[in-house]
Amino acid sequence: MMKTVKLTLLAGAIMASPSVMADAYKFYGRIDYSVTNSDSGSATHSGKSGTILENNWSRLGVKGNAALSQDFSVFYQIEVGVNGATEGKQNNPFSARPTFLGIKHSTVGQLAAGRMDPVFKMAKGTSDAMDMYSLKHDRLFAGDKRWGDSLEYKTVKWNKLQFGASYILEDNYYSENDIRRDNGNYQVALTYGDKLFKTGDLYLAAAYTDGVEDIKGTRLVAQYKYNNLMLGTMYQTSEIVNPNKDNWQQRDGDGFIVSAKYQIDKLILKAQYGQDDSGTGVITNRIYDKLGASATEVPEVSTWAVGAEYRLSKSTRVHSEIGQFDVKQYADFDDTIASIGFRIDF
Repeated sequence: MMKTVKLTLLAGAIMASPSVMADAYKFYGRIDYSVTNSDSGSATHSGKSGTILENNWSRLGVKGNAALSQDFSVFYQIEVGVNGATEGKQNNPFSARPTFLGIKHSTVGQLAAGRMDPVFKMAKGTSDAMDMYSLKHDRLFAGDKRWGDSLEYKTVKWNKLQFGASYILEDNYYSENDIRRDNGNYQVALTYGDKLFKTGDLYLAAAYTDGVEDIKGTRLVAQYKYNNLMLGTMYQTSEIVNPNKDNWQQRDGDGFIVSAKYQIDKLILKAQYGQDDSGTGVITNRIYDKLGASATEVPEVSTWAVGAEYRLSKSTRVHSEIGQFDVKQYADFDDTIASIGFRIDF
């Protein structure tokens, strides 16, 4: 009888204060698939050509926070990629995505440990109009890999400014005689404003990476919103610092993208152009994987793309992208992409 009373009182307390449970954690997810046609497969997620089904980073996760005192709180996120819809992933339907634990102070900032999107990557904001799809900027230049076994610190925002730093624990990655230990294996970034334009019309970012993803690089980003028009650009210098990579000393250069988005009610129109000669992006890595040291010229890659997305509801949208990649020295790796997809967030 006493046990029943206690359970009844507990259930009543939960029902009377639903926000206590709701604020503690949140389950979320996304399903995003595209039917894509590719000439060569150089730019698709899987490297496959023809007409294929692409999984645009579908995921499932839980995140939350808990107050420790008036100034301190802990926060966490556990997220996995959901790959089961792809035939080649049927025996590996889940993949690692952001999973970390951190502590936050109201004035000092926050520190987290685990697998996170590092600050160099996140400095990009929303400057890439084709992000998530096969026409995104990482086909041109590197710097967007997510790293486990890492630490990340971010200050609180001050006059719209925020500083962040990421560090990968090199003992988890490199043997004692690996020359990459001599790199800094860190990233720093300074951002101004709001990349989603919720609190202003301007976003700026500058970031530097030393050794992470086998490159040294600098990234500069600018975004501006004028009424329904959103403009973005990202410029990056990149230098390979891994002597184990083919022709690594030649792979040093810069690249950029410029983008525009225009919103008409529930419809967003997109356009993007970019180029790079650093030899660090997805397409050039696939060239070196196939040709090895015989790829004596660093590939110069350029791209154009247009696209649109239409919101059917707050959580669902259809999207389409068309574009091309041109590889100056290696025409066999040119690619034309045409894609139509559906996305739902929950």
